[in-house]
Amino acid sequence: MFFAALFAVALLPATAAFAQATPTHAAPVVSDSPTFPANGLIGLAVGVGLGLIIIGAGKGIGAIGSHAVDAIARQPEAGGRIFTSMIIAAALIEGVTLFAIVVALLLNGKIV
Repeated sequence: MFFAALFAVALLPATAAFAQATPTHAAPVVSDSPTFPANGLIGLAVGVGLGLIIIGAGKGIGAIGSHAVDAIARQPEAGGRIFTSMIIAAALIEGVTLFAIVVALLLNGKIV
């Protein structure tokens, strides 16, 4: 998730540099030239960020599952408590992942 934020921070200021000068009474217009579309950069940043979010969540839940199975194999009598803790941790990762996806889509302007 750190790399997604770093990538978005690195690319979003570049889009402002390509904005056209507009009168004060008009809404700002982002340059959309065929050679370097600004909306494409935002979409690229959000796409890479979303991919990194999903990869991080998958790695986190995979690690939780792997360690839980190892722990249950070592202490079968504690299996119920370990399973409960695993489900809670996985739910927290899913919640943070969903929040990050919504924020990324809001930055892209796909959700109003």
